[in-house]
Amino acid sequence: MKYLLPILLSTLLYSADSGVYVELNINNPSENELKIEDTKVAYDKGSSGSIAIGYQMDRLRFELENNYSENDISTLDGESISNNLIRVGGLANIYYSAYNETQLVSSLGIGVGATNVNVDGDTKKTALTYQGSVSLGYMVDQDWTWSMKYRYLDMRDIDSESTFSLGLRYLF
Repeated sequence: MKYLLPILLSTLLYSADSGVYVELNINNPSENELKIEDTKVAYDKGSSGSIAIGYQMDRLRFELENNYSENDISTLDGESISNNLIRVGGLANIYYSAYNETQLVSSLGIGVGATNVNVDGDTKKTALTYQGSVSLGYMVDQDWTWSMKYRYLDMRDIDSESTFSLGLRYLF
């Protein structure tokens, strides 16, 4: 514990370039069940990803993110069916990043937005959405960064989920 403060303070000595960036993420949700009001939806893991555009100012990043996931529904309220579950969301995020003398960078982030949930084309619910995330990135150079991210997403009045993602960010 006595080494934690010097490590945290040392991150203030390092910084990053500023500018506009684009980030792509491939997500892997850890859950396979969702509750929409009183309807319980079980689904198979499918495709999920996000794209974000933002502005980086030294240690802070501000971004607008659009996320999308599509899954095959296995059961709806316990009955076997063959439908699609599609979630589309938009979030405004802010991140704080800690840099050091290595190429590793850690980040903490929060965000707020909305998520629309569709079951086989019928809109079931649109909900206010909050997120918290933590990530570890590897700066390939000043422009390119690979990252691994854990995100907790709370879709109010629907459900919450945890996701792990692999991302690539390019700073212009």
